[in-house]
Amino acid sequence: MSIKPEELAREFLLPLWNERSMDVIDNFVAPTADIKTTFFIGQGPSTLRKNVQYIFNAFSFFELEIDEIIHYNDKYIFKWSGSALHTGPILNIQPTGKNIRFSEIVSGEIKENSIVSYHSFSDIPRVLAQADNLPLDTGQVITTIKVITGKRLTIREVECLHLWFKGFSIKDTARTLGGLSNRTVQSFRENIKRKLNVETYQELCSLIQKSGIMPFFLSC
Repeated sequence: MSIKPEELAREFLLPLWNERSMDVIDNFVAPTADIKTTFFIGQGPSTLRKNVQYIFNAFSFFELEIDEIIHYNDKYIFKWSGSALHTGPILNIQPTGKNIRFSEIVSGEIKENSIVSYHSFSDIPRVLAQADNLPLDTGQVITTIKVITGKRLTIREVECLHLWFKGFSIKDTARTLGGLSNRTVQSFRENIKRKLNVETYQELCSLIQKSGIMPFFLSC
């Protein structure tokens, strides 16, 4: 890898986020780069620029510091934390006027001095939801999934899916949902995969991510 991770942090990530220098996106991101973030999925500089602008529109102050850098050959991972002042709408969350602390993980790949893959996960939705005490909007999730897939999940299945994405085990899910049996929760999970025509958890995550509603699951 010709660009060292430290150089990438100093010349790309920190100017982009802390100085709002959007020009660095065109300098570093390949035209066909695979972009997947908490808020947008697409290709190339335009998708990443859309993601960054969306966040800047929601936060009048946004500053991060990189906590850890991991790299192997052309692959990299950045872990960072930051502060932001929530002054604009984001997802279904109206401005709270609150300062928040958040964390994010960015992973990707560099080839020939260009970023060809940029995948990020931020806990901003969860932090904001906790600050505003917002519940999971099961009705909106059910409607969106039906529009995307043509299939309708039940409220219980959405609740189960919510806890599944949060990393709850079958046993913990059963207890959280009011003392259901492990077999019942397993049945919910199988029904979800069958209805959405996926075979694995990874395929399920990809489908929900592409639908644009993953942040609703992760925000509460």
